[in-house]
Amino acid sequence: MLQNHKIIDALKLQLKHKSITYKMIAEQLGLSEGSIKRIFSNYDFTLERLETVCQLADIEIFDLIELAKEQTLSTDILSYQHEAELVSDVKLLLTAHLLINKWTVHQILNHYQIDKLTMVQLLCRLDRMDIIDYLPNEKVRLKVSRKFAWIKNGPIQRFFQQHIESDFFNCDFNSPGEIKLFVSGMLTKSSNNEMRQKIKNLAMSFDALHKQDEHELLENKFGTSLVIAMRPWDIKLFHQLRKPDTDKPFE
Repeated sequence: MLQNHKIIDALKLQLKHKSITYKMIAEQLGLSEGSIKRIFSNYDFTLERLETVCQLADIEIFDLIELAKEQTLSTDILSYQHEAELVSDVKLLLTAHLLINKWTVHQILNHYQIDKLTMVQLLCRLDRMDIIDYLPNEKVRLKVSRKFAWIKNGPIQRFFQQHIESDFFNCDFNSPGEIKLFVSGMLTKSSNNEMRQKIKNLAMSFDALHKQDEHELLENKFGTSLVIAMRPWDIKLFHQLRKPDTDKPFE
């Protein structure tokens, strides 16, 4: 029964995210809006009704069950010590990164220069760090939640700044699948807030597409990264020419 509740709670979040109302569901099922509210509050769904609502929300029941499972995952953030351990061992960091992105152990062994004994050792360490549960037969179960985040200015973020940013931008961004844009202008604080929300929405769209493609074959997918940044800023060469009394803080 508890698992059923988690599935319906996950469905509620999907409906809210897609602005689907009880009234819209009632029209689809041929019931009153009050009946729909009671069905949700009592978690009283038949399989047929659940399938119909999932179709309305454009989500498969299997994916809904996966979302419900993710809501029960425990690890939202690692300790500073565990982040430092990850960046100290490139194979450990690589394995964690791939597992979080839903690679299987078998796929990692087939694509990277890591032998089975080393892989077992890496998986045991990741299990101890609460990133995965290491199961028999080279199976793993992720323990990181959808809210998982790296420590602000912690070892992982500093590693990114020191090694990954320069590597990522060492490119002309003219090849297939690549794009780089730079825009600059004068915005009010209100417009700045609106733009930051749009950027957050774009990141959510990227995450949604990542989730959508999880069950596609590995040979049809490519590691893809998106970097978005915005701040009130003047080019340093230009800023040096400003009169001191014309500076204004963005608060």
